[in-house]
Amino acid sequence: MELERIGVVLRPRESREALDLGATMLRANAGAVWSAWFAFSLPLFVLVNALGLLLQLPWLGLVLTWWLLPLFDRVPLYVLSRAVFDRAPRWRETLRGQRGLPWRSTLASLSWLRLDSHRALRLPLELLEGASRSQRSARWKVLRRKLVGEASLLTYGCLQFELVLFLSVWLLALWLLPNEWRPASFADFFRHDVHASGTGWMLAASAVAYLAMSAIEPLYVACGFALYLNRRTQLEAWDIDLAFRRLRTRLQDAGKLLGLLLCLGLPLAGHAASPAPPAAKSAAVSAPQEVFRQPLDEDDRRFAAAAAQVYRDPRFGGEHHVRRWELKYSRPPTQQDVNTGFAPLRMLSGLLNALLWLALGAAVAALVWFAWRWSSGLRDEALPSSFEANLSTTVDETPETLPSDVAGTARELWQARRRREALALLYRGCAERIAQQLQLPVAIDATEADWLRHAAALGDPARTRRAAAIVRTWQFAAYADRYPDQSAFEQLLDGWPLQGGAA
Repeated sequence: MELERIGVVLRPRESREALDLGATMLRANAGAVWSAWFAFSLPLFVLVNALGLLLQLPWLGLVLTWWLLPLFDRVPLYVLSRAVFDRAPRWRETLRGQRGLPWRSTLASLSWLRLDSHRALRLPLELLEGASRSQRSARWKVLRRKLVGEASLLTYGCLQFELVLFLSVWLLALWLLPNEWRPASFADFFRHDVHASGTGWMLAASAVAYLAMSAIEPLYVACGFALYLNRRTQLEAWDIDLAFRRLRTRLQDAGKLLGLLLCLGLPLAGHAASPAPPAAKSAAVSAPQEVFRQPLDEDDRRFAAAAAQVYRDPRFGGEHHVRRWELKYSRPPTQQDVNTGFAPLRMLSGLLNALLWLALGAAVAALVWFAWRWSSGLRDEALPSSFEANLSTTVDETPETLPSDVAGTARELWQARRRREALALLYRGCAERIAQQLQLPVAIDATEADWLRHAAALGDPARTRRAAAIVRTWQFAAYADRYPDQSAFEQLLDGWPLQGGAA
């Protein structure tokens, strides 16, 4: 094996360090990985969604996209397994190279092993080593030891990241919607909007889920590949092997230099012994399988046979359970064992611990006091938020009861340069007229978005537009100090809901 060509530092790492190595490899080859990923997975994504539309099952595209993830995982693994030899393939080469990888393990991952939580660790073993089924089973028992928990946590963690990205897109879209366009509740949203256009919503959900999987799944494969490399390094001491190979190279270079000096020092000795020719360098590795699979040359085969003979000895291999008696209580430490040099530090630690407990008690007491003040009416005394403004905003700006001629009174306020009071009066008059026509009680905690929804329920598009214009004008004035001109104000006074008086 030519481990010298591997472009990563091979040394035993902790599992969390191996995961960091996988993320670093992905960042270094992000362009090659994601270009090949989209070139391979995007046509299949379109195909499965088209199949769902053809069968009138729009949810089928989302389910099949998630189910085909083991098939998509072959692409980033192919790229990263070549990239560790400082040669990241292009996406066309990656697509052509899929024919050289075994398919039997992929079919198993798409069927009875689809819910395997160790898929990221199993992929390199099945696709890169090229061993038989019995050899893979034996090697998997050794490879998975001490990594079962890490592989499972990696699977569940990446699944949570995908869910977070999926939900974040929808929450961002909901956050950017205007208040009047937002559904009154999620139950109404799923009952009316989603049911009315179920195909469109399901295609949008499938597209968002595909993008979330495309962002996280290559990271999942890269971290699993790094765990695999780290485990092989621990088991087969690849770092020690590389150190000995570098030492051998340095000794060969020193031998060549010594032979050259001898030839220059003894020019008259025609029969001077020349140094032994260096060992022929092994042929270049043509594929990563020749590195990741089992021994190739004769020396490695002899070593494997000797190791197998040793492991057949009952004293080696397997697990042994040893039972022995130990004292339940150990010898108490003597006065000489006690280190008294850290007494001041222990006193300081105790003082800091007491201060932390006091701070925690003060924080709990402050929370209790705040909850009591809140329950006794502090919330009622607080000023209304600018984004939760309602009819109570206009209490200090408009009369207690509306005048009989709202339009005339508003015009007088406008001409007296009391523009805010004029627009507040228009807003109140519009709200009460909407409540009158819908036979609704005028709730003082109703927001502008509530009145816009009520206006949409009038069944008259013209009146809905006029109500929206009045509410929007009031919002611009109340929150942004932006007032309409004289002509726009006169248009608000003309017609419904202010013409003819108010209730």
